[in-house]
Amino acid sequence: MITETEMVVRLLIAAAVGGAIGLERESKNQPAGLRTHIVVILGACLVMLISKYGFTDIDIVNKDPARLAAQVVSGIGFLGAGTIIVHRNMIRGLTTAASLWTTAGIGLAIGSGMYVVGVGTAVVLLVVLIFVRKLEVMTVKKKYKVLKVFTVSPETFIREMEQILGGNDIRLHEIKTQPVPKDPEEKDQEGKNVLTLVEVYLHLPVYANVNFLLTEFSMVKGVRRVET
Repeated sequence: MITETEMVVRLLIAAAVGGAIGLERESKNQPAGLRTHIVVILGACLVMLISKYGFTDIDIVNKDPARLAAQVVSGIGFLGAGTIIVHRNMIRGLTTAASLWTTAGIGLAIGSGMYVVGVGTAVVLLVVLIFVRKLEVMTVKKKYKVLKVFTVSPETFIREMEQILGGNDIRLHEIKTQPVPKDPEEKDQEGKNVLTLVEVYLHLPVYANVNFLLTEFSMVKGVRRVET
């Protein structure tokens, strides 16, 4: 039986690890970011602690400490499902949902006292999220044309863009949005940045004219510039 101080230490380690993963997701402007990952890993760690040490004062025959932990693994699915967005046959949020599920597993590992395994898994997860993503982007750019659109009205641009692409038989592969920091020319009355970068991944047919798309996108209301 460990002390309650040791339990708190495990919770703090779990919070630190979950925070690191959450910061990476936050930087990608994902719906589940810093706070969500910390809360998930804390809850998983706590459940594991309760499962292992919370029933020592009760005489239970055939005690199974894995029963509560198993519920975390299956129950985290509802939270992951909330981060997945489906729009026009495009799916976003799968990586974030998977990171939440893995983060819960890391919390269970730390809660059970497997510090090296838990932290090691977190390191591998961060490497995958950060560096493998860069490799993935390089591969995708070889297959798809990527246009970077800077706009103050991303909703308007996406709506107009879908009409432009549909009228020219161009298939949209993926859309990614993220705020643009440190742009002094694009601030609202409260001094907050309002410029958004919209990355458009397009599957272009051989006959498609990229310059035409650049012109059309630039004419959409709110668009400040378009880059390839």
